[in-house]
Parts: sequence; C-alpha cells; structure tokens
Amino acid sequence: MFELTSAGAGSSPLVPLIDRQGRRLDYLRLAVTDRCNLRCRYCMPAEGVPDAGHDAILRTGEMVRLAGLLCGHGIGRIRITGGEPLVRKGVVGLISELAALPTEPEILLTTNGLLLSENLAALQAAGLRRINLSLDSLDPAKWERITRRRGFDRVLNAIDAVLAAGLGLKINMVVLPGINDDELAAFADLTRQHPVTVRFIEAMGFDGSGRPMRTLSGDAIIAELETRYCLEPIPRAQGAVADEFVIPGHAGRIGVIRGHHRTFCSDCTRLRIDARGYLRTCLYGQPVVDLKAMVRAEANDEQILAAIRGALARRHANGFEAAALRLDSMASIGG
Repeated sequence: MFELTSAGAGSSPLVPLIDRQGRRLDYLRLAVTDRCNLRCRYCMPAEGVPDAGHDAILRTGEMVRLAGLLCGHGIGRIRITGGEPLVRKGVVGLISELAALPTEPEILLTTNGLLLSENLAALQAAGLRRINLSLDSLDPAKWERITRRRGFDRVLNAIDAVLAAGLGLKINMVVLPGINDDELAAFADLTRQHPVTVRFIEAMGFDGSGRPMRTLSGDAIIAELETRYCLEPIPRAQGAVADEFVIPGHAGRIGVIRGHHRTFCSDCTRLRIDARGYLRTCLYGQPVVDLKAMVRAEANDEQILAAIRGALARRHANGFEAAALRLDSMASIGG
C-alpha cells in the first residue's frame, strides 16, 4: 500500500485515507459557515434556512486541528466553502493557518463574489491561489431573480479583480431550465479572451424543500454548445467532477458537471466537513460522524482518525446508493 510520511522530523509513515471501494481521499471541502448573503433558488427557500447558533459550528482552532489531522493522512487540497465563507469572521486568518500546515496543502475558495473584492488582497497574502465563483446569469435582472438579492455589479467587479491579481478562476453556472439556459453561449464566450474555466452544472435538488428540481442534462448542455462551437475534450483528471473542453481560439476552458446524473462518483476523492462539524463522505448522503462532538469531548487524534476510517469503510459506491430521502439545503451541506 502506498504510504505517506508526515512532515515532522522522525515521524512514522502514515496510511492514506482509503474507502471500501479502494478510492484514496485527498480533497477536503471544509464549510466554515451555513450563513449566506444570497438566497439562490436552487440552494434554499426565499426565507432562508435556520442558521446554526454560534456554539453549534466549528471554531477556527477545531477546523485547523481536523484539517491538520486529515492532511497528515493524504489530504492535499482544502476548499473553503459555506454558505458564503466570506461572511464568517476570521476566515482570512483561518486560510493563513491552513496554508501554514506542515504538509502545505493547496487552499481553495468557493464564493458568490459579493464580499470578494475587499478581501482579495488579504486572501492572496494568506495563501489563497484559486477561486471558484458562482455566477448564474450575465443579466442583472435575471441574476437578481435567481439570487433574490442585489449586488450583480459587485460580482462582476470581483471577477475583474481576480483576473487582475493573477489567481486561478473558475466560474460556476447552475443551469436552470426556462430561466438561464438561454445564456450558455454567452457564458462560453467568457473564455474567449480570459484564461478562466466556465463550468455548467446540472441543477440538483438541494434547496432544502425536498421537492424534485427540473434539470437540463449534461448531454443536452453539450449538444446546445456544439451548435455554436467546436468542443475539443480534455482527458478528465483523477477525481475531477467536470468533463472539460477547449474551444479552438479561446484562452479558457469550459466544463460540464453532471451533478444530477452523478457520473463522477466512481473515482470521487472528496471528504466534506460541514459547518456543524459533521463528516460527510458523500454530497448526497447524510452526516456520518459528529467530529465536533468528538473534539469537544477531548477525543485524541487516534480516536478521531479511527472514526473517520470507520466511516470510509462504510462509504457508498456512488451518490445514488447514498442518497437521503430528503436532501438538505446546499448551504447546510457545504457544497
């Protein structure tokens, strides 16, 4: 079995995190809050979802401890998510602490962009190198209809700021039939002049209502784009969720994430810790270990790691096996 060695001097080899299907886990999505300054239709109802109280979410030190433990066993990338992570007080300091872990994980951020411009310099100085930004329409009125909030210009300004700073940028568009599916070509055109990746995401039923959600399939998205462009496929990297393409003459790329059809499960390398401190081994499943409770009960690293490995030994093969009867809001899960 492949072994990893921790960064400390004289440390012993550490066994990586592997699930019962033999998939090696190397990517952590860490939700730092379940609060958000938008109310996107595909993520939550208009009134929002109940926020966890202050003591119910992980503290910064607890997140650093759990992330450090996982990084010592093979996690190489940490994506900071929410809710909207930039509404969490102290998130810049958290990113700095995570980037300074002995294993030097890559730190990524998913954001809606509303608070990004004013925090960008500090985030970059803290060690952030790549950003995923949610943008579901290029029309201000339609964007407000989807998000139920104002602030479209702030998001566009944030995109300009990220490009000027030289950070890696992916723009995520959730495709909503009858609402924004007429904008596929306009989004693809964003890659013409800029080295960004635009990713089209099948809508999923994570608005917290329990109702099914209309979706446009990845195949249909690609077919529509192929009426305008020549799409040249790029080999999918291990653990990647998007099928990616280049358009000849364009500086960037486009991608399609088949979130509803779950075609990427076979080599999924992701773990999730939600804002309440629950470990989730699948986006579509239920929480499996209350890590916050273990940390606050003063469990040692070996006990926490044993609980995580136990959950991986029970990990479902795919999102269909894991699917709960009622999916939580994406803001509660952490994406």
